[in-house]
Amino acid sequence: MHFIAPREKLNTLVQITQKAVAQRSPMPLLSCLHFESKDNMLFLSSTDLEFGIRCTMPVTTIISGATAIPAKYVTSLINRLPDIDINIKCDISSNTTTFIYGDSEVVLNGYPADEFPIFPSFPNKPSLILQQDKFKNMIKHVIFAVSTEEHRPVFTGVNIRVNQNGILSMVATDTRRLALCEVHLDMPPDEIINIIVPGKTLNELFKILESVDDSLYIYVTENKVFFVIDNICLMSRLIAGQFPDYRIVVPENYICEVRTSVSKLLDAAERASLLVNTKRNVFNINFKPNGMMIYFYTETGRIREELEGNFSGDPLDVGFNVRFFIDVLKSINSEEVIIKLSGQDSPSLFKPVGDDRYFSILVPAVSQG
Repeated sequence: MHFIAPREKLNTLVQITQKAVAQRSPMPLLSCLHFESKDNMLFLSSTDLEFGIRCTMPVTTIISGATAIPAKYVTSLINRLPDIDINIKCDISSNTTTFIYGDSEVVLNGYPADEFPIFPSFPNKPSLILQQDKFKNMIKHVIFAVSTEEHRPVFTGVNIRVNQNGILSMVATDTRRLALCEVHLDMPPDEIINIIVPGKTLNELFKILESVDDSLYIYVTENKVFFVIDNICLMSRLIAGQFPDYRIVVPENYICEVRTSVSKLLDAAERASLLVNTKRNVFNINFKPNGMMIYFYTETGRIREELEGNFSGDPLDVGFNVRFFIDVLKSINSEEVIIKLSGQDSPSLFKPVGDDRYFSILVPAVSQG
């Protein structure tokens, strides 16, 4: 393999691709980036067998070929090379790759490319095509509610559905909080979609979507999903299992509700987070006529903040995990939020004012102070 590539563009793709490298694996090849150059194109890929990324870019191919190089070293090297064209040569007899920049060079040891796992191919026709900013916004609304507890795999993912009416929905829950976002598709798919995508995959996709503006193509197979945008493809295994019906946890009746400023409530909650007991992370809110009052005391100190709001119903005192509370507010794009409370120990609903496509549920914690 021998090709020439501009350092800046190559570095961008290397930094993206290395996100799928296995962090701890008995297989050394899974800690590598796979380089393949042919027909004046570079194909760069990585995988941990559950999640993978493949990027492409035009290069000047002199000799077609491939190699696998440890990601730890090649990503650090390319990130530190000067912004000039890099001449990259692989000697397959010794599995070494030489990076020539100006009058200097670095040689890295690697592995045979033919032992690297083949990147899966996706179907010819996408299951779904939509604007990337729409999908990115949906991820932002729900990703905070994904569980990190691996012993319950279903909750570590986001349930993505498209029904017969062309409504795309995302739901995530860790059983203590839940978030749902829905949008109506301009181009509904031919078939109903109901899959569970790992939260890790959507987190990485969100970061990539922040830097591109192209349409997002989604391909779904029996056990995999592919997200393709521009020259980047993310592959992920789907989580097997049945996602729970979120509707059973949405309260039917409410004791009270308040409408208030998202930014002011968020600022107050973040100030409160400085004083809460870090083992419990619980703070109190008294919902009452004309608004609400945040209050509690710990060995660190005490706080009392009055916030204005449009209130209706009966006064109620509720404790919340302050970190979860902040995550909910950060997911809301509107200026105001409506909080509906069904009881001191019952789920509360958070809904942005003027947006019926999104809501989140937060289960109260035991009050303190």
